[in-house]
Amino acid sequence: SQAMNVCPRTIAKLALDEGLEEVDPRRFLFVDTETTGLSGGAGTIPFLIGLAWFEDESLRIEQLLLRAPGEEVPMLKRLAERIEGSTALVSYNGKAFDWPLLRNRFVLNRVAVATPAAHLDLLHCARRVYKRRLGAVRLVNLEEQVLGMSRDRDIDGAEIPALFWELVRGGDGSVIAPVIEHNANDLIALAAILVTLVDLYEELRPENEPADQLGVAEVAVRADDLERAGRYAAAAAEGGGTDDVTADALWLASELARKRDDHEARRALLHRGLEVAGGDAMRASRFHLALAKLYEHRDKDFPRALIHARDTDVDEGAADRDHRVARILRRIAKARAQTVL
Repeated sequence: SQAMNVCPRTIAKLALDEGLEEVDPRRFLFVDTETTGLSGGAGTIPFLIGLAWFEDESLRIEQLLLRAPGEEVPMLKRLAERIEGSTALVSYNGKAFDWPLLRNRFVLNRVAVATPAAHLDLLHCARRVYKRRLGAVRLVNLEEQVLGMSRDRDIDGAEIPALFWELVRGGDGSVIAPVIEHNANDLIALAAILVTLVDLYEELRPENEPADQLGVAEVAVRADDLERAGRYAAAAAEGGGTDDVTADALWLASELARKRDDHEARRALLHRGLEVAGGDAMRASRFHLALAKLYEHRDKDFPRALIHARDTDVDEGAADRDHRVARILRRIAKARAQTVL
């Protein structure tokens, strides 16, 4: 029931979609399909459509199962009814897979295509926040490593199409039971991930993974939520994460300091970032370049600018590095000449 009460504005920021700011989460429709293949082509049939929505403070699940190819019309009409009563579809990779496939089935079966008022694809939200830590952001990865859930005897997705065709050939109805359970668990996981993402974005907690905090900070920057971005970047920088996470958090914090014209804070953050980057040539070069520009153009401290300018080639290339060094040397010579005069 927590998913009923998530803040639409937070959802809009996580999804980078202002159109979600006014949606009513109590009328979300969670959708997940099981299909005869992963190609999504005309021959791919969604034989099980899992739907979930809120009713009486609970998540109600309804699963529409196709008994045989050619009998999709009632299933699609029921789906259309549920979509028309919802404020948004909520899916995982639904924008790229489930919804285009379902829309195609509406057309092929000559059923009026339902039009979702909005579509929240949690894959995109999860990828922005968790990809740095998890790498793969499949639903099962999030369940295990974010939600702390594990499924007993869950069916492998590659096995699912064969079980449907076994059912069609007259197999016992129990053959499809593992697929139905898998689909129901996916729907429950969708609601849980929605709550977890919203909570992570809204509440900065010390126990949060630094990599996830940095993910939130990066999303917040893109959502023009800069105060939150600053808090989460600072937490990620201080969180004791891996050097790459700490360095990137310090870089982001320095960019936010630049946006608010706090050059003293930016300078300190860049120097800390350079220390953490250490032997990471690309990251170190980026910090050197920013410091070279800061000391040359803002502080007019050309000797310090020169120290950093000599190590910018990995980021900007040798030619630009040499051009920068030569210019700073000229400015140093000019300043010395003026001092003599």
